[in-house]
Amino acid sequence: MKVGLWHDFRNPSPWRRPYDRLYRENLDQIAWAEELGYESVWLSEHHVTGEGYLPSTLPMLAAIAERTTTMRLGTSILLAPFHHPLRFAEDVAVVDQLSGGRLELGLGLGYRRREFELLGVPFDERAARTERLIEDARRAWADGTVTPPPAQHPEPPLWLGGHTPAAARRAARLRCGFLPDASVDEGLLRLYREHGGGTVAVNPTVYVGPWEDVADHLLYQHNTYADWGERPRCATADDLPRHRYVVGEPDVVVEGLNRLIARTGCDRLYFWARLPGLPLERANRSLERFATEVMPHLVDPPAGQVVTSAVG
Repeated sequence: MKVGLWHDFRNPSPWRRPYDRLYRENLDQIAWAEELGYESVWLSEHHVTGEGYLPSTLPMLAAIAERTTTMRLGTSILLAPFHHPLRFAEDVAVVDQLSGGRLELGLGLGYRRREFELLGVPFDERAARTERLIEDARRAWADGTVTPPPAQHPEPPLWLGGHTPAAARRAARLRCGFLPDASVDEGLLRLYREHGGGTVAVNPTVYVGPWEDVADHLLYQHNTYADWGERPRCATADDLPRHRYVVGEPDVVVEGLNRLIARTGCDRLYFWARLPGLPLERANRSLERFATEVMPHLVDPPAGQVVTSAVG
């Protein structure tokens, strides 16, 4: 089972610290996590959030490329409608060359209307713009328009996020891996595979340690997404949907993740390395315990459930 980390570089006001220090801490953590055996790191993108949610994933991946040697470097997700296809193809090629061919591209349509308004992108064009980005970038890499070309031939692995039947069909039709939410319904995964899709990666929220360590940070994260329109707010951490989180001692985490692997047939997991505002020492303690006490006990997906993917 491939296990990776997920970072958003948030700097929320209740736990605000200098940005340069936060960035250095997270880059140091990522380089150390590679030594612990984590296979990949994934960065997500949002804009004008007021909390520093990472707006520029590819520049940060370039910095991570210089601090690591074997980790796969991914976006989960890069908001495709906000990127010009040719500039995207060029930036991807440069980071892929810089990393020695370790880049993976998870793309999504976006959903936060304020971003579309401020960036001047029509919300109802997001699906068409995403498909155009993929098609135009592939064409530019294949016909030599972009120099340098990506280090990976003919292109870095491409993934599409989403949690609807349309998203599953789109990912399969465009020959992309699928990045659904960890709570994904099995019917959606079946639809993706029935349409020729292949590799699936899921992103549970994981912490090895007491619930009390992360409760306030999970509440902040939950309510931020609620304010963006994804879900109802919670008044206290006691109101959070605990079933959505894999938090506890190693045996609890192993059991929860192995159930998820069996249910989804995924061959890759990645989870938040450092929840918003979480002290670095707590995040690192959880990552170390996961690497030594959880990772060795994760099972491979059931035979025959994962189909060979075009993304490799």
